[in-house]
Amino acid sequence: MRIEADTGKALFLKRWLHRPLAMGTFLPSGPFLSVAIAQAALAAMNGYTGHVIELGAGTGEVTKALLAAGIAPEWLVLVERDRELAAFLRRHFDGLKIIEGDAAQLPHLLAANGIERVATIVSCLPLLSLPAEMVRRIVRGVFEALPRGGAMVQFTYGLTPPVSKSLRRRLRITALTSRRIWRNVPPAVVWTFTRAPGG
Repeated sequence: MRIEADTGKALFLKRWLHRPLAMGTFLPSGPFLSVAIAQAALAAMNGYTGHVIELGAGTGEVTKALLAAGIAPEWLVLVERDRELAAFLRRHFDGLKIIEGDAAQLPHLLAANGIERVATIVSCLPLLSLPAEMVRRIVRGVFEALPRGGAMVQFTYGLTPPVSKSLRRRLRITALTSRRIWRNVPPAVVWTFTRAPGG
């Protein structure tokens, strides 16, 4: 499962040049950010058992951190829309479940792949650069897949929450943020969005 760093960065840059808004940045997540995301994901599980779903796995930098944090490979599922990135993940993460598909159709993708129990969802998608309707579909699908009281971990490079206040209010989602991770390039923040058990 070892990834050649330069190869991954080169591919990430190539895909960013092809689809900049869909990628969000020209660099994959750095080690400090990846570790912070993995720690937030473990906390977000909050006793739930099931799969950990990573949306927009890219070249697998966050994936490596999730595995290093103790997420068992058989419980980690990667969702990646970009065909080249999905192929890269398959070459470098033998044994992980990798779904090539659109995160906006998450409940359908999970059902089609026989994934029923979800503990938490980690999103590496650039929500702030995506159209509002797509973000709405992604976030609704995420909380449809999660158990009641479950949480989504999402990072952003922006200064505003990646899930709008109006959408949070509509879905009854609460938001908790980390301190800005200045040692990442660019600096980033990790958010945890939780839907109340009765929401």
